[in-house]
Amino acid sequence: MFSRSNTNAAAAPRAKNGAPGLSFIGPEAVINGDFATGSHLHLDGRIDGHVRCAQLIQGEGGTIAGDIVAEEARIAGLVQGTVNARVVTVEASGRITGDVTYETVTIAAGAQIDGRLARRAALAQGEEGAGVLIATPTESAPASKPGGLFSGEPTRVAAD
Repeated sequence: MFSRSNTNAAAAPRAKNGAPGLSFIGPEAVINGDFATGSHLHLDGRIDGHVRCAQLIQGEGGTIAGDIVAEEARIAGLVQGTVNARVVTVEASGRITGDVTYETVTIAAGAQIDGRLARRAALAQGEEGAGVLIATPTESAPASKPGGLFSGEPTRVAAD
């Protein structure tokens, strides 16, 4: 019963079908530092650091001040950092301050993203020299002024 030879007792519990476990961080918890798990993470608390997991489910009260890398990320709280996931879902209460890299993205009405959105495939092509252009206006002109943004005339832009 209390034998040291039983090493299976210390192993992490897994579901009968072999699915990964679930880590839950409640609203009263604050983690200072990076958090990594190969399983699912449900976050209602705060993490001040980077997060790496298989699937992230962030509640409305959850906060991440760091970058996220996951297969799937469902954002309903605040993220101050980049999000890199195959599937990204931003709920109506979700707020992201940072860039989002995805294969599939769903953004609910009311969600806020202050950053750039980029498909993973486009970034991969950009690294191989394909034309990925990020343009920002170098001058602002009123719409009534000839050559303005909506006049049909060219507007100067600078590529980053």
